[in-house]
Amino acid sequence: GLDDPALKALLLGNVGSLTPENALKWDATEPAGGRFSLEAMDRLLAFSARHRLALRGHTLVWHQQLPAWLDGLPAPQLRAALERHVRTLVGYGRGRIQSWDVINEPIDPEGQGLRRSLWLDTLGPAYIADALRWARQADPAARLLINDYGLEGDDPQTARKRVAMLQLVDDLKRRGVPLDGIGLQAHLLAPAEGSPTFRTLPVFLAELRRRGLQVEITELDVSDRLLPADTAQRDRRVADTYDAFLKAVLQEPALRRITSWGLSDRDSWLNTTFPRPDGLPQRPLPYDEALRPKPARSSIAERLQSITPPR
Repeated sequence: GLDDPALKALLLGNVGSLTPENALKWDATEPAGGRFSLEAMDRLLAFSARHRLALRGHTLVWHQQLPAWLDGLPAPQLRAALERHVRTLVGYGRGRIQSWDVINEPIDPEGQGLRRSLWLDTLGPAYIADALRWARQADPAARLLINDYGLEGDDPQTARKRVAMLQLVDDLKRRGVPLDGIGLQAHLLAPAEGSPTFRTLPVFLAELRRRGLQVEITELDVSDRLLPADTAQRDRRVADTYDAFLKAVLQEPALRRITSWGLSDRDSWLNTTFPRPDGLPQRPLPYDEALRPKPARSSIAERLQSITPPR
């Protein structure tokens, strides 16, 4: 994306921070055990430094996009591989990467405790504390986050995921494990009917703040897959969802950053992962496929301006 002059101009005109979508994931950075491939990371570090943008590290420990060589390693070797990976990447970005999603999606999708994964099944729950400790040692100044989805809504499944996340946080805090914040991915879904609501979200954010944690919104977008085909209607409902969400989070003093998962619809992961039933491309982001601003952009800008004092 950074090679496209139009997209680059759009980025530089709109953002103060970058998150790589895939370039820092394990399959991209360590395709063979102990053989690191950090050219893409170098390009991102150089680009962000040249344009004075903050750079987020995404992500160190996840259950997806893992290279095949990790499969079947006995626990001692797997733990050693995890330590080497965390220390190498965080150490390489030391002083240059501002915050890391150290652990990505550790909570069970239904909120039943921790998610079953290669890490949990082989190493037990200690993998989370270990990775956070290694990351802190490799860069004492970076903000260390646990990042997850499904923490934003008002439904019972969200409530269970929040309870599980708070239990994890409390357990880590009790044991003195370094953790600076929680990332809310905020992959939102514009509702088929009625207005989007985030009534319970401010209470959850306050719970995190009470525990001394900061909050980042890390992967914000709004899927329109439940909405009718009409473009104007879709764009309006997507914009309304951004508006309701930002209204709920921008009051929170612990909020440090909001990251949109792309700027232009043409780059959205939703079209491949969660396509619309009618096959039309989704319109989840502030700019359309031709990089033209949409109602979502206005909603976001107005909400941000409402809280930022004029300079």
